[in-house]
Formats: sequence, structure tokens, C-alpha cells
Amino acid sequence: MSVLLINDYLREIDRLRQYSGAFTEKVISEAFKDLLKTWAKSAKLHFIPQHDYLTAMGNRVVPDGAVLHDLRVPLGWWEAKDTADDLDTEIARKFRRGYPQDNLDT
Repeated sequence: MSVLLINDYLREIDRLRQYSGAFTEKVISEAFKDLLKTWAKSAKLHFIPQHDYLTAMGNRVVPDGAVLHDLRVPLGWWEAKDTADDLDTEIARKFRRGYPQDNLDT
């Protein structure tokens, strides 16, 4: 991902924080979605918001987005979280519901 794209994202976050007075998931997720969309397009990939996923348990979950290639196979998933959220707790909760884990770097 280019430094230019990241710097644009950071400027947009600063602008949103300045005018909204908040730094919450609702505020920052749109800017991050724009970053993913722009990067995916530049890499000849496709960003799909609210991409449905059928879990191994048979239930449907809807991550905030996915990056797919032309064969419609997800290369990565995105799930927005609030800055006040406990990430370990949120991750464990999503995994219990069957959210995809195949793009994690451990």
C-alpha cells in the first residue's frame, strides 16, 4: 500500500475528527473503507462492503468488507471496531460467531 494512500487516509481521519468531534467506529470506518477501496482498485482487486459469509456452523455473518480478486475469492476481510473496544474481547466474540479467520497474520 502506498505512502500516499496512507497519508490521504490520515488526513481524512484528522478532518473527520476535527469536524465531528469524535473518533469512533462510525466516524473512522468510512475513511478506512475509502482507503481499502482505493488500494484494491489500484491492485486490480475488488472491495465489497458488507460481504456475506456463510460460516462452517451454517450461520450467516456480515463482515464490514472483503477484498476479492476476479474469481470472487476473498483475499482479506475487514471488520471495523471502535477505538474504545477491547480488541481481544471483540475478536474472540466474532470468532465464536464464526467470522472468517483465514487472513490473520499471527
